[in-house]
Amino acid sequence: MALLLAPATLTVAATPARAVVANVAISATVASNGTTTLSYGGTATRPGTLRYILVSIPPGSGGRITSVNGAVRTVSPGVLQWRPTRTLTVAVGARFSIPFYGVLLPSGGPWSLSFRAIGTTGAALSAGTGTLVRPANVRITATKPIPGQKTTLTYAGTVGRPGILTAVRMKLPTGATGSLTSVNGTLTVASGYATWRPRSPLSVRGGVRLAIPIYGVALSKYGGIMRLGMVATTSTGAQLMAGTGTLALIAPPAPMPTILAGSFPVRPAGCPTAWPTTAAENAKPGTGAWVIPTTMNGPLAAYLTKVSATCGSAVDLKVTSGRPVSVVAYRVGYYQGLGGREVWRRDGVPTVVQPTPTIGGTANGHPLRMASAANWSKTLTIVVDRNWVPGTYLIKVSDGRYAAYAPLTVRDDTGRKHSLLIQQATTTWEAYNWYGGRSFYSSATTGSGRLTFDRPYAEGQGSGQFLPLEQGLVVWAESKGLDVTYWTDNDLDVYGGQLAARAGTIFLPGHDEYYSLRMRASISQAIKRGVNVASFGANATYRRITFTDSTRRSWDVDRYIAGGSSTLWRYLGDAYASQPLLGAEYSCGIFAANLRTGSGWLFRGIPVGTVVPGFLAGEADYVWPGLYKHPGLGIVASGSAKCRSTGTSTPMHSTAFVAPSGARVFNGSTFTYGCFLVRRCPSNLGMPAQSVESRRVVTTMVTNITNWVGRGTIGVTEGAPELRVAVPNHELATDD
Repeated sequence: MALLLAPATLTVAATPARAVVANVAISATVASNGTTTLSYGGTATRPGTLRYILVSIPPGSGGRITSVNGAVRTVSPGVLQWRPTRTLTVAVGARFSIPFYGVLLPSGGPWSLSFRAIGTTGAALSAGTGTLVRPANVRITATKPIPGQKTTLTYAGTVGRPGILTAVRMKLPTGATGSLTSVNGTLTVASGYATWRPRSPLSVRGGVRLAIPIYGVALSKYGGIMRLGMVATTSTGAQLMAGTGTLALIAPPAPMPTILAGSFPVRPAGCPTAWPTTAAENAKPGTGAWVIPTTMNGPLAAYLTKVSATCGSAVDLKVTSGRPVSVVAYRVGYYQGLGGREVWRRDGVPTVVQPTPTIGGTANGHPLRMASAANWSKTLTIVVDRNWVPGTYLIKVSDGRYAAYAPLTVRDDTGRKHSLLIQQATTTWEAYNWYGGRSFYSSATTGSGRLTFDRPYAEGQGSGQFLPLEQGLVVWAESKGLDVTYWTDNDLDVYGGQLAARAGTIFLPGHDEYYSLRMRASISQAIKRGVNVASFGANATYRRITFTDSTRRSWDVDRYIAGGSSTLWRYLGDAYASQPLLGAEYSCGIFAANLRTGSGWLFRGIPVGTVVPGFLAGEADYVWPGLYKHPGLGIVASGSAKCRSTGTSTPMHSTAFVAPSGARVFNGSTFTYGCFLVRRCPSNLGMPAQSVESRRVVTTMVTNITNWVGRGTIGVTEGAPELRVAVPNHELATDD
């Protein structure tokens, strides 16, 4: 809304009055209801107190005309008077700006119109004329406004000046191709523009509406909200009309293949048909002995030959040390605040110093640069029996001087449906894993194109990103006694068709970035079948991978077609972005910033305006205006932070929507939900230490999210029990 800029506090300009001119300018914009807003501007050439302003409008204008900060009336045909509602004293050089809304312009144009500001003495404080050119009011429509489709574009605009039309130049959508044609003239295409020329010069008058169709436009797979220009000119280049219009090219979610459920694994003899409840399991004695102090960090490392297992599985452990080691399996949970329970051990296990991991491999003529410790010899075999209650496990290997973890997830394959399933982001752990000297992120030219689980994790003392980002969510769920079960990204690829049979709600962890087609299709299918999804992180389902075989011990990521861009799901087109699936899209890695709570359901039980220091950290998502937005999608929390790569500000939007199936989907859009729950966020994200109070706030948020997304089926109570053990603060590998 424009305002009259002539406050009484203005002082007289130092410039002599005779050097100041009225400089009258008149412009027009078309409102959404089809009426026109006329804006009159003029400079005061004489000081004084304003009584009223007189303006002329085009003869034949109509409409219900209004303004702001004053009263409008018609004093004679084609003349309006605007009288201010308060006393205004102006100085020489002060600028008037008066909008008149609701004008219905007649045909024709341009028009020479007058502007006259009259003071209380009757003297003119400003007077002059200006030229009004009818606004082009450009509108651009598409028969199929969907990225990747072939469509007909129609550009329409209003002529502002009469003249002989010889050409209309139109900006095409970015990346548009095709054999383009039109009617009643010739069409040429060059440098992203289409120029239409009539068969013979056309005489046009002001107010005529031009409409130029362009047939055969093949839209790019990338869309967005595009601002496209349209200019009509004479043979001398004089403009008869110029303006821009908005064209929204929004891709709906990409179709995904159906993932068959298949059958549950056969239950081996000796394995139970049902497992203890979470509450019963966590009532067993816990221990803090699972913690590895930083003084024991060193060359010892270990990995398992399976990412996940089930009762009856045998898993090989490979260790490099050269000294006898103890191998102890701890189930991660709450356990009286101690965080783990010992379920299995072997002491005095002999080890060797394993060979250096290999780096190499090729596929389709491309170097894979895969770091692998598959050349290591087996240290021992672990049989997962009925004592291994399904859950997340840390296998601690220690030679008395050094120690490291090897993580394992044990599934519940009994066929029972749980209220909640928490997923471990194993493919993302592996992408950032630099053990052996290579990761996906080593560099643009040396990063791996194939990653393997046949090596230890370098992060989290061998736990990958589990301890830095994910343990908090596990401990919280177990402390509440929730009906929770677990699996990994690898299991989502294998058993994704069973998701609706295994759980009513799935939680994705803090950084679940790397997804195969089966993984993405399984999440999409689960939502359509009523499974609720909560992503307690950012940058989920962002990069596209392909497992190399049915063992899923390695996977490829295509970095060769277009570098980092070709690794993205969105490289296939906007329909494959994360936002059409989960509600928001990755922006950038961010410097830590604060969250200020609001008043919606996410912050129920938290005072409005509470500040959570450093809660926005790691990476951030937001709702991109040019990508598909789910009907009813809401932004339930927001903030801003600076991108690490550019230093510019980016928004953060936590989102929620209800799918047509009734499934509820939440996207958290920051890494830190899980780590705040245990007050142990990654040490290198620039965050202040998490306080007891900030942990309570985030715990309440996680409780509210769980109760909302679970539709009352999970049943979480308030409270934020704390771990009683001192766990080291780990760094988190990041992509800048």
